[in-house]
Amino acid sequence: MTLRPRFAGDGRLRLPLDVKILYRGSGRTGNQDDVIGELGDAGYDPFERVASDLLLAEEFARVDLTDRKAARQWYRDHGVLDLRGFFPGDDFESHDWPPEDGQFRDALVDVLQQQANVRWHLAALARLSAERERADPPRPGWEPHDGWDPAWAQPALLDPTGGALWLGGSSNFEMRITPLMQMYAHSEDVVKDGSARAYGRAGVTREQYTAEWWPTAHAAWQRITREDIPVLWVPLASWYQEDWVDYDIELGPPSGRSSVGRLSADWWGLVELERRLLAPYVRRSAEYEVEIRQAGFERDLSREGERMTDLFPAPLVVHERRWWSSLLAPVYLQLLEGLRRVTEGQRGAGLCRECGQPFLTLDARRSSFCTDRERFRFSQRERRKRLSAPARLA
Repeated sequence: MTLRPRFAGDGRLRLPLDVKILYRGSGRTGNQDDVIGELGDAGYDPFERVASDLLLAEEFARVDLTDRKAARQWYRDHGVLDLRGFFPGDDFESHDWPPEDGQFRDALVDVLQQQANVRWHLAALARLSAERERADPPRPGWEPHDGWDPAWAQPALLDPTGGALWLGGSSNFEMRITPLMQMYAHSEDVVKDGSARAYGRAGVTREQYTAEWWPTAHAAWQRITREDIPVLWVPLASWYQEDWVDYDIELGPPSGRSSVGRLSADWWGLVELERRLLAPYVRRSAEYEVEIRQAGFERDLSREGERMTDLFPAPLVVHERRWWSSLLAPVYLQLLEGLRRVTEGQRGAGLCRECGQPFLTLDARRSSFCTDRERFRFSQRERRKRLSAPARLA
């Protein structure tokens, strides 16, 4: 079975020509680094297993990118995120736009957020795979089946303003949490003279805003922090395309007539949540370059550099190529393939029996272990147990 995703699996990932990691002091979220550099003419097939024997999505989810020395070499070997190039309309912590095309600058805090997103997706796909046989058609009231934890389908989503949309909230006041509500327990701590209207009351009265919404939202954010509820970053375009901006907890689950409403917290709700969260990354990954050349013209990326051949004369041919600057493109195509397999009644991911980490089961040979090394470790330990069993009985 091929590891290549069925959609857009013909792409190649560009590698950086050079990578530097600059320390730029401390911020609200801790020490701040910038990953900067320039993309080169070398690249590789990101859908083959990397040197660790993992898929790129799994490798990215596990690597420690806070170790500067190790991270620098990792970026050189696997590619960079190039977040401002991948999502040019979004506002990232690294505000300086690269001075020239082909250059990138990513803040470590943004890189770690994307890494947390991918970890969550892998865990979600593993849960969907493990529970798919017990996920009967939706129950009345969208009640989850036995053994399903509703919290699995209820992370908090970061909106473009830095606020949060908590899918586990029990009311709209508990669900929508602005940046100031996250930081302060009372509006009076921020807003002087009762002028709360300057901070956007979204149609509620001043009394509701200060006496009900603000303390309810702040308490909800404290719970999210205290219970380590996952917080996922969502691109600006997705906020409107996937109807998060109109999300209303007081409405029923979305129907075929309307996509607006509260997502259910059952197995089917997590499938829909995954679809919405993967969609903006996949849309960007689907974009390709178009070249009109002679039929003998060929161009490809390899780890040694860009390779070109050109035969002339020959008929004109239109070439479509996907050459990505961001490793998020192939990573999310791999995640999409896992989700597609789940909806087709197959396993899309699992938990490794040796290391316990979630991994994609796109290869029929990898159903219980993420790598051959983990399989070997497990088999060796089991063998030692069997050999020592008689001694214990004696």
